Amino acid sequence: MGWNDFSLPVVGVQFENEDGTSRQDELRLCRPGEPIWLEREPGNPHDRNAVAVLSDRRVKVGYIAARHACWLASKIDREYPVHGIVERIKGASFDDCPLGMIVRLNMEGDEPELAA
Repeated sequence: MGWNDFSLPVVGVQFENEDGTSRQDELRLCRPGEPIWLEREPGNPHDRNAVAVLSDRRVKVGYIAARHACWLASKIDREYPVHGIVERIKGASFDDCPLGMIVRLNMEGDEPELAA
């Protein structure tokens, strides 16, 4: 694994998106190692530091938790090269189980790596 890589859970995965798309349906399409995109939402009424997590298909699957978003948002706002991938999908091996996501991030300009 990369020296500067770290993992974070994605929150809010149980909600539907504003455009009616299902975050759970999108999580079913995600695979470990697939790129994810982080999008700042400074106008978010719940958290001015909100950082949305989008799949490689640019569908929102949730958010970085507020306790981590405060410093991650600052890095993104200052144009640090933050790269991310899907580390794993929680619950994927169970039928009819709500899914969750863990992302792997790197803020040093490198592509994050999955554990061997």
